[in-house]
Amino acid sequence: MDHVSRNSKGSAADGESRAHGAAATGRLVIWPPGGGGWVDCAADEITWLDRSLLSGNRDLTLHRAPRCAGLRYVHRQWELFSRDTTHQVYLAPHEDETPLDHEAVQAAARHVLPVAPAQHYETLPVALEDGGWLVSVGTWVLPLRLEAPVRRSHPASAPRGKEQPPTQEEGSRTIGSPVRRRPHRPEAAADVRAYFDRNGTARMAMAFHYQEYILGLPAPQPVPMTEVAIAFDLSGEGAVSDYKKLLQDLIWKERGHPRELAEFLLANGLLTRADLELARKTAMANERSGKSEMTRRRLQYLKKK
Repeated sequence: MDHVSRNSKGSAADGESRAHGAAATGRLVIWPPGGGGWVDCAADEITWLDRSLLSGNRDLTLHRAPRCAGLRYVHRQWELFSRDTTHQVYLAPHEDETPLDHEAVQAAARHVLPVAPAQHYETLPVALEDGGWLVSVGTWVLPLRLEAPVRRSHPASAPRGKEQPPTQEEGSRTIGSPVRRRPHRPEAAADVRAYFDRNGTARMAMAFHYQEYILGLPAPQPVPMTEVAIAFDLSGEGAVSDYKKLLQDLIWKERGHPRELAEFLLANGLLTRADLELARKTAMANERSGKSEMTRRRLQYLKKK
């Protein structure tokens, strides 16, 4: 039975070249089947656990990217996610001398990512903890290890004049947002939460619309409003637009904050992964029942008219 020592190290040259990045993010390494050693995962791109990596393109039951499981670095942490529509993905701790057997991994799994509901969807990810792990996809097993980032002390930054706290304008710049024309209303978060409590469809529609933001994907983009309307049997993309306008009125008493809207909703816990999971389940139920297809045809007919 094959084994992989979870304490094996890469070469000194490899470690030297990646020292700076690992210090900031933590070093994630994998041991590809037949690879003969640990390979670093780049923090600025997704490592796809696809047919090529796992089986050298021999196992045709495995999917190619992006319809497979993957590893990525988002929100200052490494996570395992899956878009695989065929296989469950199992994650188990890797103890020394653990056999690389998919049945053993499944039996010891601490996390199980379910089959993704449909193409272009993905399961809720699992944040990786430091240490050794085994991932099982189908009959294939991939060892990986996450090393904690190096904690370094930083010299004190230049003192701010009269110790004033950062302004709202400066705070918005740190997350890449444009300067707001108007600060949000003090009661905005409470008002939006009350609105979502009254209108569950609006909450699900916005979670579905901003799912890439909720999942922390690189360069996130909103799901097209037409797709949201089809998923939730709405009158059209105008319904989604109306939700966004109403929310901007509740938050800023003005329109024109499209990207800031997503950031505000996430920062205040008004849209969560639980909301996204419920939205996806509802969308899939509508798809299976045929309701989404009827909505799709209705919207296509209206466009032709």
